Amino acid sequence: MRKEESYKRNLGSLFQEAYDVESTPLMDSLRSTEEHFKNFEYYSEGGLKIIQLCIDSRSNRKVAMATLKDNEDPEKLEAFVREAKLNAALQHPNIVPIYEVGLDNDLPWFTMKFIEGRSLEEFVCDLASGKDNELTDLNHRLDIFVKICDATAYAHSLGVLHLDLKPANIRLSDYGDVVVCDWGLADVLSSKCDESLLEYSSMVEYNLNNLTIDGTIKGTIGYMAPEQTSKTGVRKGTYTDIFSLGAVLYSLLTFEKAFKGETFEDVILKTANADFLKPSAIKSEIPISLEAVCLKAMSLKVEDRYASVSDLQSDILAYRNGFATDAENSSLVKGLKLLFLRHKIIGYLSVFLIVLCLSLVSLFVHNLKLTQENAVQLADKLKLEKEYHEKINKDSAPLFFASAKIAYRTSNIKDALSFSSTAVELDPSINEAWEMKGKCQFIIEEFSAAVDSLRRGTSYELLKIAERYQKIKPVDKARLPIGEYLKLMRVVKDKVGNEIYGRMLSYKAYQNMTIDDRMHYVREVLDMHNSRKEQAFNFTFDPKSGHLDLSNNTWLRTILCLQNFPAVSVDLSKTSISNLIGLRSVPLKHLDISHTDVVELHTLENREIKSLNISYTGIPNFGPIADFNLEKVDVSHSGIIGVNSIIRQFKSIKEITVHDGQFEEKYLRHIPDNVKLIVVE
Repeated sequence: MRKEESYKRNLGSLFQEAYDVESTPLMDSLRSTEEHFKNFEYYSEGGLKIIQLCIDSRSNRKVAMATLKDNEDPEKLEAFVREAKLNAALQHPNIVPIYEVGLDNDLPWFTMKFIEGRSLEEFVCDLASGKDNELTDLNHRLDIFVKICDATAYAHSLGVLHLDLKPANIRLSDYGDVVVCDWGLADVLSSKCDESLLEYSSMVEYNLNNLTIDGTIKGTIGYMAPEQTSKTGVRKGTYTDIFSLGAVLYSLLTFEKAFKGETFEDVILKTANADFLKPSAIKSEIPISLEAVCLKAMSLKVEDRYASVSDLQSDILAYRNGFATDAENSSLVKGLKLLFLRHKIIGYLSVFLIVLCLSLVSLFVHNLKLTQENAVQLADKLKLEKEYHEKINKDSAPLFFASAKIAYRTSNIKDALSFSSTAVELDPSINEAWEMKGKCQFIIEEFSAAVDSLRRGTSYELLKIAERYQKIKPVDKARLPIGEYLKLMRVVKDKVGNEIYGRMLSYKAYQNMTIDDRMHYVREVLDMHNSRKEQAFNFTFDPKSGHLDLSNNTWLRTILCLQNFPAVSVDLSKTSISNLIGLRSVPLKHLDISHTDVVELHTLENREIKSLNISYTGIPNFGPIADFNLEKVDVSHSGIIGVNSIIRQFKSIKEITVHDGQFEEKYLRHIPDNVKLIVVE
């Protein structure tokens, strides 16, 4: 072989080896058996978790790893994993991201982004002690607060509540990041969340979350809302986080906590009564506008607080941009003053022109021509002011429409109608708002009004139905007989679809009806909403005893129309239902869901229930209803694995039914004598 050919072949082999991806060091590092995480160092710890810093050898980055202190308590293990998965589901630039969740020797852990910097609490403490830092400027602190609101509003849009918002849980990086951390006390509103988050929902909507698994009040004193103290009897909701945001704003304004006292009980009592000093009593230089925002967010009554985090954020931005806030109910004089400050050049020019005009009027009061010119100038000015106010109103119309859409999605038809009506009053060109208004009017049987509104939208099929029923019931204040309303629901379901039909179903369930009308309504809707075909339909209700029997309807899957039904006892055994949302607002005492597809009790909100039969179901535990006052349970042939846990959870239990061999004899011997044990085959 010639030297030249040998040289070229060797050179080609050299380049082939150099570009062989499988032999590169970076690829080899991924195949390495080296430990995934290394170089651990202690960082911090809280009530349940320990945080360590370590190196992720696969991505070569520093991460924060959380592990559980007490790995023996199954409830704490479940709460830890729930926090990790719930936090991981929240993808927002102002929420700490979760990287990985895993098990090490059956013990859970999760890693998250390490935010190099300090907590908001540390910055506030510096300011309180007189040390200047990056947050010395009030506007900078408000910018941080707006980002906290962004994260909270995003979480609320998914039905997630943080329930522990405080400066210590806000991290500020050295490069401008603002991150809301520690979602360990977070919970999910099952009625508002996506289906993917429903498994993380616990008991927020019926106020069962006053205690942590350790038995302490759930929240942080100084920042928790009155309803978190378990002394008010008010359910937690998005307004709970709004109160805590107000408490955070309070600290940003005063550098102090809102609630202080000599003892723990003293602080809790003040929190329950929303008893705190006004910010201006601590620092007199605090702007009145910001104090009004803070006091509104921290109102004792939830209805007096902001309706949403977005409303609170809008008021802060209004202040930052030189506008009056809604919270302060500012006068026209202050509004004009703020307008002047926003447009100083125009303001000075306007003042000059006004002075000049007044001077001319005083000098040439008898000159008719000058008077006419001044009248024209005044008319022009009024026209500009009118156009300005119309523009302001028009700009706010989309905000009302956005609120209408949120209310409509949650079947709050009354609020959706109110918001959409305001939106079209401010800006009649928003056809979508007209259409939503028409849908709401149709649902509440105001067909004449609905026709006028729907003509501005695109729901042509619904418009045709409204026009037909406008002739049947021309007076909007009247109501259709129940039979006619059911016919209307069938027409809507067939012609328009489930969007309007579903909201009609929910709206009608909460209307006042005679018992005969309600039984007629429920029977027809169950038949309409489920695929019964030719199968038998068992439906009996005894008004005297309050017992409703729907058992043995194997085709029955959906029971939403049962909401608000006046039943004290319900038998749903041997049906195909999978959740208990349809039993909301039912005054239940006794419930039989044996032989059903129900696998969890998160959706059971009937706190007054005394007797529960879950035999032949896959329900694994009673955790979601742990503080119900149950007296009688049947857990035979179910997923319940601990009989002693039933005794611990339900102090009022009097009777337990199990199947033969379900629990070991040694555990059954520990059942107290005052509890009757029934063993079935």
